[in-house]
Formats: sequence, C-alpha cells, structure tokens
Amino acid sequence: MKNKFLALFLTAILMTSCADSKTFKIDGKNVEVEPYGWFDLNAKNDSVVYKINTANVVWSVILSGTIVAPIILTGDQLWEPVRKKEITE
Repeated sequence: MKNKFLALFLTAILMTSCADSKTFKIDGKNVEVEPYGWFDLNAKNDSVVYKINTANVVWSVILSGTIVAPIILTGDQLWEPVRKKEITE
C-alpha cells in the first residue's frame, strides 16, 4: 500500500513540473521555447535568456532519496525560459 502511494505521488510530482514553456517572437515568428535540462543541452535557444528553475531544484532535494525524481526533474527541465535576449549593436 505504501509503495503504491509513493509511486502515485512521484508520478504526480513528475507530471506537474514547475517549469513553463513561453512563446517569444524570434525572427518575426512566434516560437514556443521549452525548458531544457542536462539530458538535452542542444534544446537551448540562443535567442532566449534562461534561469534555473528553483522549484525543480527544491523538489529534487526533497525527493533526493528516490534518486529517480531528481534525475528527471533536473535532466529534463532545469533551465526555464525567461525573456528574449536584447540585441545590442
């Protein structure tokens, strides 16, 4: 019973990550920029400023005993898009 509850709880936490995607106008097109993590560093958009998602880091620390939750939370959605980079000339 306890294991089922823990598995359900972890699944719910992982499905409701705190990182949000955002839409920016880049090169005249609306581009939806997704959060990224260390699983796929190539997903980073160079036209966008990112910040570390502190909620995912906190959840990773809280769930560090599970080993799997921190890997998924930081590996998939550690950096969250904040704003479009300013073009300086």
